[in-house]
This record gives sequence, C-alpha cells and structure tokens, in this order.
Amino acid sequence: MKIETTQVTKLLISDLMGEPYKLDPVSVILEDYEPGRGRIIIECAGESWSAWWGAMSGRPIAQFVCDSGADYIIGCIASQVRESRFSGTALHTLAKRSVIARRLGEGDYWEYGDRLDKHEAAELWSELDDLQSVESDQACWRHSDLLTRLFGEEWWHMASTATEPNPAYHYLQRLIAAVQAGLLEAGLAQPKKGRAAA
Repeated sequence: MKIETTQVTKLLISDLMGEPYKLDPVSVILEDYEPGRGRIIIECAGESWSAWWGAMSGRPIAQFVCDSGADYIIGCIASQVRESRFSGTALHTLAKRSVIARRLGEGDYWEYGDRLDKHEAAELWSELDDLQSVESDQACWRHSDLLTRLFGEEWWHMASTATEPNPAYHYLQRLIAAVQAGLLEAGLAQPKKGRAAA
C-alpha cells in the first residue's frame, strides 16, 4: 500500500443567482498532485463534473483552469455535451424551407431534389407536422420515406443540420465562467494575459 498526501483547496462560490451566471452555489475542489499535474471537481445543484490533467506546463490547477477556454474545459469535464443538439422543430422548419424552395424554384432548391408542382408540394406540406415530434437524429429513420422525398436519397446529411442551441452546454459555460471568476477573486490564479480580472 502506498499513501501520498496532496494539496487540496476547496472553494464555495455563492451569490450567483444574478447575471451573468444564474447559478446555485458552486463548490470547487482543486487538487495539485505536483507542479503541472492536478484535478478539479465542480459541484452545483447536486451534479458534479471532474477532470484531471497530467501536463499543465508546471502551472497549478487553478491557474491552468483560468488560462483555458471554457469550451476546452467543458470538453474535458463533460465530453458528451455538445454546443448544439438535434431539434425536431428545426427539422420541421428545414423541411418547410425545402418544400417552398422546390415549389418556387428559388435559391438552391436543387440541393433537395427536383422542382415540385402544386400537388406534390401540397402533399409533402400536409405531412410535415410529423417531423416536429422527432426527438433525435436516430429517430429520423422512422420518417426516412418522407425525408427522402424532401431531401433526396442521402437525406441524413440535411437532417443532421437540424439543430438548436443546447441549454446544457450553455449552462456549463456559465458554470465555468463562475469558477474562473471565483478562482481569480480568491487569488488562486492570475488573469490570463490579455484578459482583465472579472
């Protein structure tokens, strides 16, 4: 058995309900194993995220987190959360644009298929509302016939662009901004060059 002692710092960052954070209190645990190696654990509203780094150019974890962009930190603590997510509403909007463009012969309607006559456009239009309830890009396959008629044989390329901003990602952006501001205010890190302290 090997036992080591590491330096751990814990912060509680509160009073974050107003702009720009709109967060419950945030608990931050920083652990420096040695210069250039450390980890962070962030907890807010019963959820937690963590990451560790083995090469931080000799910086302590607090400075490394403050020097890094929020997008990079999010990729480390929640790699499955993306900036945008699939949306049935966006797919519905995209499908309506396709029918209108193909009917009028405007813009790049040819990307979706041949020009539509009045009856073809009306028939497609009557089926579009089904797309609003599609919950994921995988669920699009249940509507593959309609999507093929809308966007062509390789419809999945167009369907994959039906996205909206992901609230979970934007929540994490606010969380990381609060953590970075808290670390700076606590004096655990210095402002990144070219950026004034918050």
